[in-house]
Amino acid sequence: MSTLPDTVLILGSGAGALSCANEFAQAGIDVVVSDLPQFPANVDAIAESGVVRLKSPWQGITESPARADRDPAAAIRRSAIIVVCVPAFGHDTFAALLAEHAQDGTQVIFAGEGGGCLALGAALAGSGREVDLAMAELNSLPYGTRVRAPGLVTASRKSGGTLVAGIPSVDNPAVETALRLWPTVSPVQNVLETILLNFNAIDHVPPILCNLGAIDAGPGKFLLWGSGASPAVCRIIGGIDSELVDIRRSLGFTELRGYEEFLVAQGFAPKVLGDLHATLQSSTFADSTFGTGPHALESRYVTEDVPFALCLMSSIGQEIGVPTPTIDAVIQLASVATGTDFRAEGRSLATFGLAGRGRDGLLAATDDGWWNSR
Repeated sequence: MSTLPDTVLILGSGAGALSCANEFAQAGIDVVVSDLPQFPANVDAIAESGVVRLKSPWQGITESPARADRDPAAAIRRSAIIVVCVPAFGHDTFAALLAEHAQDGTQVIFAGEGGGCLALGAALAGSGREVDLAMAELNSLPYGTRVRAPGLVTASRKSGGTLVAGIPSVDNPAVETALRLWPTVSPVQNVLETILLNFNAIDHVPPILCNLGAIDAGPGKFLLWGSGASPAVCRIIGGIDSELVDIRRSLGFTELRGYEEFLVAQGFAPKVLGDLHATLQSSTFADSTFGTGPHALESRYVTEDVPFALCLMSSIGQEIGVPTPTIDAVIQLASVATGTDFRAEGRSLATFGLAGRGRDGLLAATDDGWWNSR
């Protein structure tokens, strides 16, 4: 019978981290939450109350026991199982802390957008330390969640569609731990899959760029996947998705479901209608709003999903010879719209020392732990 770990350290204190803390604590795990000093609100709330709070329409507010640690480096040194739940632009900072302070045998699981394992691998390669870690990552959060007040979140668990892979890709205890922590998570073959199956990168950016007149004009709310996801916009979303399926197929992966099928797998839409526009309009996303106004393009829907996800996806396609014209066009338009060179600032395989290896070399490196063979 599989058993849960006794203690889990959660690095990060946003909505996803607090949702993880709540779920783990409800399962009887001793949960410790730690974050960087510049993000004190939720850590302080847990330190003062000794609980993390979850608000639901059925049960009201429930409290689950949790501990806080304001020193993440010290917490890392004491921990055998660590869940890193931060935005992608926090991966490098925590990867550097882990590379410096994690001990042999530590399991590290990144929960959120993919790429954390590559960031940690690069940090280990540059650290000069020889430390034996098992690492894994999810392709997305297994929840829909929001912080409502310090130490208080609302969260709903996805019914499926969340995937996990690790480095090394087989016999990885961090992958096995992730599967125990989140019963709705399923394993895939390689961490490149958790990068390429980033749903936010697929469906966030096209409806923003295609509705800039409404989004950029003034403060308000916009139905991003309702009126904003017209049939034409859905064809752009589908174009990104199709290119990512082509990359995954070229890499030899067997998980080839498309975005429309994953909408249903996650529980966001009742069934696949065979038309992305129809399926998206039948989903819970159709009623979701996006804040408009002069700062709307500073949203993580752009500043995270373009440089940290789409740019990396494009570089993988280029490395293995799979064209990504739709992804490249979206990156270019986002760069022009924001006045930011996302290609220059964003992630690519070169960021992690993985460029120039070709298809087989890239697969071997991510299967085996590429930094070990440098």
